[in-house]
Amino acid sequence: MRTGLLLRTSLVVAALIVWGASIAQAQQLSGDLLPDAKELEHSPRGALWRAAAIPGWGQVYSKQYVKLPFVYGALGGLVYSAMANHSDYKLYKEAFQYKAFQEQVESELITENPRLSFKPSYDKIEAEFGTISSRPLETQRNNFRRSRDFSFVGIGLVYSLAMLDAFVSAHLLDFDVGEDLNMQIIPQPGGFRLQALVPLERRAHRRLSKR
Repeated sequence: MRTGLLLRTSLVVAALIVWGASIAQAQQLSGDLLPDAKELEHSPRGALWRAAAIPGWGQVYSKQYVKLPFVYGALGGLVYSAMANHSDYKLYKEAFQYKAFQEQVESELITENPRLSFKPSYDKIEAEFGTISSRPLETQRNNFRRSRDFSFVGIGLVYSLAMLDAFVSAHLLDFDVGEDLNMQIIPQPGGFRLQALVPLERRAHRRLSKR
């Protein structure tokens, strides 16, 4: 059950990140930052290594603060899920080991339970669900371990997406989105190619701003 919930949560998190990226990009295109300031102050490589060093630093570097709640919300939720699932995994692992050996003691296959110290973990589960055999405990142990591992994978995925977003967004900061852009259709072998035309005065301004 937790695995299904984790998968649904991961999908929601991914959708929120994409939505947040769209909002931030729309704000950039509306003119929050001047094109020449972007070219002088930002670089994709700088955004990438900052995002790799600290989650969200790449977004801060590009002044895309609106993305931070989505990055930290996703990472925080996945880290919490990993910790909670690991705690439950440890509890059920100890309970399973105690009960499995105790069943062998009761069947007189062995004379002593080598995991007697794990009895408090079993008692905790028994107090909530009643007497339970080792098989359901083993199944739950495996479920919690799987959910924990999925959480770790999700953390790596969100971290990687944040790095990719910072790198791509830093590239897009240099993209010319002025109202005086024109498009030209250029014939070529096998079809056509669409090309953006930048006015000469804007190209000259951009060349000067990079010097």
